Amino acid sequence: MHLSPLDIKNQQFSRSFRGFNPDAVNSFLNLLANELEELIRQNSDNAIRIKGLEEQLENYAKIERSINETLLLAQQTASEVSQNAQKKADVIVKEATLRAEQEAAEVRERIGMLKAEYVSLQSQRDAFFARFKGLLTSQLSLLPALSDDVEEKTDASNIAPAARISDEPEEASPVVEEIFDSEK
Repeated sequence: MHLSPLDIKNQQFSRSFRGFNPDAVNSFLNLLANELEELIRQNSDNAIRIKGLEEQLENYAKIERSINETLLLAQQTASEVSQNAQKKADVIVKEATLRAEQEAAEVRERIGMLKAEYVSLQSQRDAFFARFKGLLTSQLSLLPALSDDVEEKTDASNIAPAARISDEPEEASPVVEEIFDSEK
């Protein structure tokens, strides 16, 4: 049986000869009814509070699930971003390596061409100096013949005696030899 504070207040007891003091019983019943009423009110307040807390707890559980889902999504996104960044980095490195290899090949080819051109220029220089030396040598060998020719055609009295040029070709002057030697 469920008692309410009103039931306790309205309860009537039969009277007997040596029974309890009716004022003390009524006072105790009023006190008991007030206490029960307070407990019922607190119980009701607690039930409302519990219901609110349960609703909050459910909201917090939803928030927690949402946060967990968001965190999982963020982790997956971070992983995908990291993988994509790694793939892009790999592609960039491969492209840079390929470009570097191409540029190195072009530089090697250019160096080969420059070396060949250098060898060609050295060969041309050596050929020029050989021809020039031959020309100078031939010109030097012609000088004695020209000198003899000039002496025969000129009057010895009008011209001061010149140094005699020998019939043998002279060696090139030290200056000419030095030019040829320094160029080799």
